[in-house]
Parts: sequence; structure tokens; C-alpha cells
Amino acid sequence: MIEGFKILFKYRYLIWVLSLKELKAQYRGSYLGFLWSLTNPLLLLIIYTFLFVVVFHNPYKAYPVYIFCGILPYTWFQNSVIISTSSISNAGGLVSKSLLPPEVIVMSKIGSNLLNYLLSVPILILFVYIFKMRLGLQIVYFPLMVVITFFLIAGISLFFAALNVFYRDIQFIILNLTTFLYFSMPVMYFDKQLPVKLRHIIYLDPVAYAMKCFQDIFYYGIFPRYYYVIGVLLVSVAVFVAGYSYFASRKELFSEFV
Repeated sequence: MIEGFKILFKYRYLIWVLSLKELKAQYRGSYLGFLWSLTNPLLLLIIYTFLFVVVFHNPYKAYPVYIFCGILPYTWFQNSVIISTSSISNAGGLVSKSLLPPEVIVMSKIGSNLLNYLLSVPILILFVYIFKMRLGLQIVYFPLMVVITFFLIAGISLFFAALNVFYRDIQFIILNLTTFLYFSMPVMYFDKQLPVKLRHIIYLDPVAYAMKCFQDIFYYGIFPRYYYVIGVLLVSVAVFVAGYSYFASRKELFSEFV
């Protein structure tokens, strides 16, 4: 874990530059450019609002805000894990012919998706005020939750990025698994709408606790429940240690397989 933090600190500027490069490449050639990072989640929000509010007549207050609270961070999580999983196996010469630590490649993928997420947050805040929700001092927990979620994503991404070098089927499994998790977590619906037994199963997933913390901040207008924050923090540290340990133990073999 210490080695992982050292690499993050030592190459922080390079990770930042590569993250920006990834983000720019994503919108290269488009007329709207970075505005797509705002337009895409906004269009997604309109679709879900029409589906669940107009069609299914969801009775909950400010339901679009609730959806947005979960969709944005989960999109960061999902895109980061999917892209990172194939990042090392697709890097080729960058891994085998350069002295760049392969961890930097994975971190830059997560960083670019984090920037996408942060660019979307102002739209969420705008909707919070449009629906007259409360946004007070609990916002100070937002940077903390971003950092905690980053290390959770990093641990998962590092593990699967290393595993995918040797077993290329992993990238396809992850694509389907993250889609399943998206619909299995209380992102588009409230957990109390589920049977009690199913609630316990859903909350075996630590990502669900992270989503609840973001919902506490932006939707419920309260400080994130401390047992959620502590739980996600402990799991994130454990996942990062486990993911980075596996990645570090296998990275010497990457050049032979990519």
C-alpha cells in the first residue's frame, strides 16, 4: 500500500496530464467538446425522469435529483473499471518498451473518468436548487467521499487490469457484471421499495454504501451516515491494498503477455 501511494505521489503530475489527455481525446473532433460531459448525463436524466415519473408515476419527491445522485458516481465507477480492465493489455509497447510504471496507465483512466464526473456535478447542484432541496454544510463531505471512492475504484481496477493481461475474457465479464450491479443497486429506486431480504443482499456490495453517502449529501441534505462512511473507508483501504498487491506481484510479467 505504501508503494502504491509513493507511485501516486511521484507521478501525480503525469497522471494528471494523461487524465486530461484521455478526456480531450474522448471529445476530439466534436463541436461541443467538453460540453458533452454535461450533455450526456443531462440527456440520461431526462430519459429516466420520463420513464419513472411520467410513465410509472413515481410518487417520491424530487425523484430526478435522487436518480442523478446515484447515476453520476456509478457511471464514474463503471466506466473506470471497464476501461481500466483492458488498459494494460491494450497498452502494448507502452508497457513493454518504457520505464513508465503500469500503475500510471490505470490511474490515468480512473482520473479521466473522475474529471468527467466532477464536470457533471454542477448540473446536479443546479437540479438540487431547482427542486428546492437542502444543500448545506454536508457538502464538505463530498471531497472525502470522492477520495474514498477513488481508492475503492483503484483497487478494483488494478486487480482486474492485471488479471485481464493473462485472461482476456475478464474484460467481457466485467462489462456484464457492472451492468448487473447498476440495476441491482438502489440507484434508480429506493432501497425501501425492495423486500427486506433483498436489501441485505444488495448491501453486501460496498459500492452501494458509497452511492448512499452521495445520496445523503445531495438528496437527503444530511451528513453522510458515519457507519456508511467508516464502512466504505475500511473496505476501500482493504480493496486497494489487495488490488495493488496483486497488481504489483504480477506486473513484471506484463511485458511477456501484452
